[in-house]
Amino acid sequence: MPAASPRVLRASLISAARISIAFAAFGASSSTVRGQDTQFEVAIRAAQDRVVKLFGGRIGETEGYGSGVLVSADGAIITDLSVLSETPGVRVVTPDGRSFDARLLCRDEWRQLALLKIDVGDEALPYFDLDTSGDISPGEWLVAAGNPFKVAVGPEPVTVSLGVLSARAPLSARRKTQDFAYDGDVLITDAIVAAPGFAGGALVGLDGALVGIVGKAVTSKNTNTYINFAYPAQAARALVDAAKRGETRIGAREAEPGAAAAPLTPFDIGVVLFDIGGRAPPAFVERVAPDSPARRAGVRSGDLVLSLDDTATGSCDDLRAALARQERGRTIMLTIKRGEDVVAIEVVTPAAPGDQQ
Repeated sequence: MPAASPRVLRASLISAARISIAFAAFGASSSTVRGQDTQFEVAIRAAQDRVVKLFGGRIGETEGYGSGVLVSADGAIITDLSVLSETPGVRVVTPDGRSFDARLLCRDEWRQLALLKIDVGDEALPYFDLDTSGDISPGEWLVAAGNPFKVAVGPEPVTVSLGVLSARAPLSARRKTQDFAYDGDVLITDAIVAAPGFAGGALVGLDGALVGIVGKAVTSKNTNTYINFAYPAQAARALVDAAKRGETRIGAREAEPGAAAAPLTPFDIGVVLFDIGGRAPPAFVERVAPDSPARRAGVRSGDLVLSLDDTATGSCDDLRAALARQERGRTIMLTIKRGEDVVAIEVVTPAAPGDQQ
């Protein structure tokens, strides 16, 4: 096994120190009877038995690894919505070190969460029951569990970090240069979870119940600093319920009846952009998702999008901004440079949930 980097070793030492301090501080109020677990041990064991590692191909700036939370005995997993979770053949490693191929069941574009499924046959896996998920108040202890920096690759336990719930508040954040679509309530913690690979991990209360699902690394619009946040566990219920109804996508704020659908993104039409290099990388198509509006219209990997309708798209950000202004359920015209040819392709954008026939 390769030696850990100084960055990882330092993070591990800090985590170990925090755990030692936390146990000492918690002291008398923990379960201290000989032969019984302390409350921290209950939470840590619950998290490490139910948080999985995800691995796949790295695309652009998206890391090829992540975390997920088991939410059913038959292998349903909630994780963050990303190129990794949408890549066919994403590999899931369970806490005992076994490897499974996962398939995407449903995507929640507002919360940026995804529901995956692995086939475990008749076996029953440990899982967090969303119907009995926990709820804690600011100032209470919690455990964050995930696989930052791909420290665990097999049966090794995932990383845990102790902290407290700092606040429950609406999210106002950006991801890179774009506003983050989700602006509902989140859990803010002082446990460090804004790290590569931690998104999709779990926040667990001291009773061992799931409290939250760790979100993507985003920065605050107010302070321009990273926010360590998680979606309340109850928010993941909508994703599981949608999958049970046979739906594959949530695009609107289902918790708020009548709210407008989230703005269109390249993901909505099935396009992944080659968004690396330079300040304003051209809108090259890196990948087209199977059975997507773009694939059905004839968009191909390697195409350069020159314009959307009458709006020039000189960069990836230009294309994202032009898509965000479009209404769902209408036909848009993409002008594309393909080799030496310039072609016009009509793409039908997906309708908002509830508007589909």
